[in-house]
Amino acid sequence: MSIKEIEEALNRHPDVQDVVVIEHQSGDLVAYIISRLIPDRLPYHSACSIEYNQKKITVHTDDISYNGFCIIGAPLMKKDDSIRLYIRLPGDTDETWFNGKIAWYRDVKAGVQLASNIDEQKNIERGVNYILNNHGFLKILQRVITGRLRKFLSKMLPDEKLPDVFMIVPSLPIKKDGQVDIDALPKPGISYW
Repeated sequence: MSIKEIEEALNRHPDVQDVVVIEHQSGDLVAYIISRLIPDRLPYHSACSIEYNQKKITVHTDDISYNGFCIIGAPLMKKDDSIRLYIRLPGDTDETWFNGKIAWYRDVKAGVQLASNIDEQKNIERGVNYILNNHGFLKILQRVITGRLRKFLSKMLPDEKLPDVFMIVPSLPIKKDGQVDIDALPKPGISYW
């Protein structure tokens, strides 16, 4: 059975969005998995300020995603209203202004979709990844996904063809030619987040 066949088998699992399997120099077969189980939104409770209708208002966040926040204590707002959000991202010590718009509004809660430049987006991703790592989400997901995938593959593959290591990664690094950049993948046991 080839590595390609192992990848095809893994891609049939509902938790797997994408996968690449490589054999490391150590001889270990490692499956790098982008999982559908990584949550889109994570709990994040923090005081912050918004500028809305030329007023500065203190609100609190309820959660964070790669695209924005859910805020609590928002005044009456409408979808697509522009706001500015002054917040300390998870793992940061300084507060930062972000521009955004209201994606939805219910009662005193609002979804804020950020309009971020590349550097701001990297900071937001770093904040989300900080929560994933430091609050134990990734360790739990790693265990759950590894167990599920081993059980799934054991029905289709001989034991010697099962990957030795399953690593959950946020994305697969791609070279300019469209191929996965194997050298940019983390070594087994090293966090990519």
